[in-house]
Amino acid sequence: MIQSMSSENQKTLRLGTRGSLLARMQSQWVADQLMQRHPGLRVELHVMKTTGDVVLDRPLHELGGKGLFTKELEQAMLAGTVDFVVHSFKDVPVTMPLVDVSSLEIASVPTRQDARDVLITLAGIDTVAGLPKNARVGTGSLRRRAQLLAARPDLDIAPVRGNLDTRIGKLRNGEFDAVVVALAGTIRAKLFDAKVMKPIDPAVLLPAPAQGALALQCRSADVETKSILKSMDDPESHHAVDIERQIVLALNGDCHSPIGALAQGGNGRMSLTCVVGSRDGCPPVITAHHVSSDWNTLVEPVIKQLRSAGAMKMLQGS
Repeated sequence: MIQSMSSENQKTLRLGTRGSLLARMQSQWVADQLMQRHPGLRVELHVMKTTGDVVLDRPLHELGGKGLFTKELEQAMLAGTVDFVVHSFKDVPVTMPLVDVSSLEIASVPTRQDARDVLITLAGIDTVAGLPKNARVGTGSLRRRAQLLAARPDLDIAPVRGNLDTRIGKLRNGEFDAVVVALAGTIRAKLFDAKVMKPIDPAVLLPAPAQGALALQCRSADVETKSILKSMDDPESHHAVDIERQIVLALNGDCHSPIGALAQGGNGRMSLTCVVGSRDGCPPVITAHHVSSDWNTLVEPVIKQLRSAGAMKMLQGS
């Protein structure tokens, strides 16, 4: 809830955040934006650890998925110890959430950052095609693994976990020839270096649904907080990520599902592209695409294409 301070015009919101560099920086950015929009508002960051931050020696899909990054934050909201949280939207489960979120809602999706993945190499290699033969590439994502192997079957795709700065450190220590991460994270954490980080064409590596977007989540019954958070909502970004998440829902995707999706709009033209890999994160990869003048007519044609191409069978691992 919003707590009254010494002046009737002052309010304090408690913002729950993970302790990673990226989480703290993007949460502070949201806090600063809200305070600029609402004079008299104070936003306090409450840092907490999530299961996903603590257990680093196993892939996320073996532990319960990306919901491990949101579980403790959502529990804190339900307990009333924080008023809202900022998620990297791609970490918010579409199916099988680890917390009953029926009394929580995404109140706002700020303007989306660049959704692409980025290739990081010490030599500043421009493309996946330019990597040395049998290069060792670090990523913990089954989606990235499937698409990278489809483009370059010779690559040695190895799991890597940890915060963004930790992954970059492992590259510098020589554990990998390259690592692949979300471009938006490097930008928000002020770690982007154009000399060694090269955005990857979505035609080669399609991003995760909602990648590059933030989700501002609060209790549904907290009308005043919702109203404050909605001041940061960007309708086009919100529409796009909702559509990408609808794809995951329609395919009954879970943490073992290598699904990429990217919805884009502009000048009255909307497009949706999706890729699906096998459940073990291996090729083949199937692709579907549709263009429309209406956000609401994008999902069904793409789902039909994916199902016709055998996506459900691939995702079920049979």
